[in-house]
Amino acid sequence: MVSLVSLIVPGRSAPARSGDEYTAAVTARDQREVAEHPSPPRRTKGRPPTLSEDQIVDAALAVIRSEGLDALSMRRLSRELGRSQMAVYSYVADKQALLDLVARRTLAGVEVPEEGAWDVRLRGLIDNIDRRLRQQPGIAGLLLQRMLHSDQHIMDAMMEIMHSAGLPERQVVLAYAMIHTYLFGRYQVTLAPVENSDNQLPPTLAKVTTHLDELHGADYYNFGIDTLIDGLRARIEAARTDPGPQ
Repeated sequence: MVSLVSLIVPGRSAPARSGDEYTAAVTARDQREVAEHPSPPRRTKGRPPTLSEDQIVDAALAVIRSEGLDALSMRRLSRELGRSQMAVYSYVADKQALLDLVARRTLAGVEVPEEGAWDVRLRGLIDNIDRRLRQQPGIAGLLLQRMLHSDQHIMDAMMEIMHSAGLPERQVVLAYAMIHTYLFGRYQVTLAPVENSDNQLPPTLAKVTTHLDELHGADYYNFGIDTLIDGLRARIEAARTDPGPQ
């Protein structure tokens, strides 16, 4: 006769057991089934899980990538997160604070070179900033604006490189403003072929614009940064030979 245990645990046969033995066998079977086929966690009622800063920033970036920066609002963010607008306000005070979080996350990956001559370090830092801006074209202007408010360590690092190289303090401020403006302008201005209604361009313009087709974004960028650093190099040398007021 097939024992009850062999029916409960297929493939096994055993002599009849006492009630305690049966209970132990069933318990062991249940434990094995739970281990092999765990049940999904039960949904519990109550407050929803808390949000992390990463979740909030990820949702904001998702909105920006799909709909543009202008579409980002606290209301739109709450829909993306599946939370009420009031719930989102308990994590982020307002849109400005949200933009600071987005900028801080995005700029966190900008590496500040620590080795090499000052001009190599400065060029490396500018390149790293530009690379990060190109990775987030929809918010490049925002990032440059927020660098002045939410991520000042990059601005400080750039100024330190120039100041330690010997550039006078007043010129450090002016040089940073020039670099910042140049990077910002690259994402605000698009150079298009020059057109004229009667196809008659002034002589110099007609001559130089023939090179437009052979020039690319990297050419403009490299020329601008090289020229900028060449100018700083000349000013630093002048400050060394004439350390008077600059």
